[in-house]
Amino acid sequence: MIDRPSTRGVPVGWHETHRYYAALGAVVAELDDGVDTLPWREEYAEIFGDRAGLLLALRRRWRLLVEAQVERPLDYGHRPSAELRELAMRHRKMLAAIDDLDGTAGLTPGEKALCVLPGGAA
Repeated sequence: MIDRPSTRGVPVGWHETHRYYAALGAVVAELDDGVDTLPWREEYAEIFGDRAGLLLALRRRWRLLVEAQVERPLDYGHRPSAELRELAMRHRKMLAAIDDLDGTAGLTPGEKALCVLPGGAA
């Protein structure tokens, strides 16, 4: 299954898909550059709807990263695996933005990483 953006359940075309991923990439780049709050621009409203839509897009991006790069998210003790913790550290700014909006601040990077996985706490 291809995970691509949609507008209220209606699939969008190439141009809209490209705008979606370009905007999402710009948000992640800003976060990686040290922006303290979730970046928001007027044009994002057309793409994500609102900040909740942007948060959903960031969560989706994280889930895709985990699915593509982590073989086992949990170790045998049901704790975040080393692979997941390493990925979480590389994307800690994105996870921090998600945490701030989801209310999971105060957790370790591995715990935060689990919260945005399917079946996670958030």
